Amino acid sequence: MRPEDPVGELSAIPVLAALAVRSYPAEVANVVLVHGGAHGAWCWDRLIPFLRADARVERVWATDLCGHGRRSDAKPLEQIGLRDYHESLLEDLERENLRDVVLVGHSLAGITIPAVACLAPDRIRRLIYLTTTNPRRGSSVGESMADPRSPVSRGIDVEEAFCSDLDEQTAAWLTNQLGPQPAGPMLEPIQVVSGPAGIPQTYIVCEEDQVLPVDYQLEQADTIGVDEVVRFASGHSAFASRPRALASLLLGYC
Repeated sequence: MRPEDPVGELSAIPVLAALAVRSYPAEVANVVLVHGGAHGAWCWDRLIPFLRADARVERVWATDLCGHGRRSDAKPLEQIGLRDYHESLLEDLERENLRDVVLVGHSLAGITIPAVACLAPDRIRRLIYLTTTNPRRGSSVGESMADPRSPVSRGIDVEEAFCSDLDEQTAAWLTNQLGPQPAGPMLEPIQVVSGPAGIPQTYIVCEEDQVLPVDYQLEQADTIGVDEVVRFASGHSAFASRPRALASLLLGYC
């Protein structure tokens, strides 16, 4: 069951080892990667080669949401809302005719990927939430930042948040590319919390994350109503700190 605002015990969600053996569908998959706040498609650059090299994957596509990356000038930042995020991802899926999609969202992308899966369920094979924020229905990301465990409440800086397990060179690569974050998507109440019935959902808990503590991540997984939780040993920027290992985990769903 996937309630919009589920109330359940965290212990009811199976927690799996990151390297668990999985069975693979017969068809190859397309992997679509959706960045988090202040990031862009560039953040996946170190992960993508490992995905593309595997025979289980047909295509890998990293999306730039409205206001980010190649879409940074698509609309004034103050005019960007949740609908713009959803429409930019949906536009990429349709323009590139991507189907059998393993849709991976990082961090703030938790407010985008379930809504788009509901808009285009025929294109999506699985939803994967990589240490995402998922407010309950009717609430917003901004409101969730009042939680004492949130990065805002704890006052952590960019390097502590995103670079806790990165070497100096990788940290510089990441922080130098961060851009502005539109306020609209963070302030709007969330209406779609979970993907549609029939599409499996996985939440990857990054165990060394300095942005979202593990217990906070588990609550997000419970809010979504995911089918499984997988633990992964990394900080918030797993795609940069452990790209090969993260690719191996994601490929298990292709």
